[in-house]
Amino acid sequence: MTAVIAPVEQLVAAVYVSSATRALPEDEILELLRIARHNNEKLDITGMLLYREGNFLQVLEGPESVVNSLISKIKRDPRHKGFILMSRKKIEERQFGEWRMAFRNMSKDHSGEEGYSPFLEPGFEDDEIGEESQLVFRLLRRFKENMR
Repeated sequence: MTAVIAPVEQLVAAVYVSSATRALPEDEILELLRIARHNNEKLDITGMLLYREGNFLQVLEGPESVVNSLISKIKRDPRHKGFILMSRKKIEERQFGEWRMAFRNMSKDHSGEEGYSPFLEPGFEDDEIGEESQLVFRLLRRFKENMR
């Protein structure tokens, strides 16, 4: 009898933005993050979450079916509104593999901290961000490289 080896599922990375339907106190955000990290460990999901003044930007990396399921769940979550999938692409390797879910609250003033960079402060033109935009991943890689 020969063992059947299941094929390895394609990895994908998805980036979305959304807004909270109400102001979230930091302790509530941290509790959501704790739960997400626990679930991501079981689901083989990595990524990062940025939060600023009620707005989220999140990267999810993992098996395609799992990422697709999570995106569907997030879209239905009543705590979110204005969900926009900025990018979704197949990847060969994870960019955030060491993080079950890195987090940074961008609402806090970090300007006095060592390593501060104003890189994320300027806005973007609408035509710079699209479904296949590489800008999103360049931005996230730069954030990852400079995050302390």
